[in-house]
Amino acid sequence: MRTIKFRGKRIDNGEWVYGSLDSTDERPAISWLRTNEDGEQVPWFAYVKADTVGQFSGLTDQNGKEIYEGDIITLKGDYPRVVLWDKMSWALMPTEYYHDEYFWVMNLQHPGLDWWEEYADEFEIIGNIYENPDMLKGGNHGERL
Repeated sequence: MRTIKFRGKRIDNGEWVYGSLDSTDERPAISWLRTNEDGEQVPWFAYVKADTVGQFSGLTDQNGKEIYEGDIITLKGDYPRVVLWDKMSWALMPTEYYHDEYFWVMNLQHPGLDWWEEYADEFEIIGNIYENPDMLKGGNHGERL
């Protein structure tokens, strides 16, 4: 069974946080368990920027790093792709077409589960659409058209 969790950039300090997605006062928040000064696990949360929220794919790259929606990955060091969730499955978009409205549908790739499993040890995260917009055509903030 796949772990369901999310990440988002905190509004207050810009750091990434990982955990459950919550919505409080119509603002997205990520919640997690944190160890307090007594060594106890207590619930904690932080408001996050809505456009940075991404779900964990359930996959890790060749370095053991978790792959999230919005990450930019390569396969064997080539073919940079943005990881996206498209309706019912994980999909990939070539970085050169990420902002191209005309080519969006034609270039969205839906590799099957066997493909993800076969090449799992050859993926590498090289950035994400939020912190590395220069990796995308147009260098925009990673907003989908």
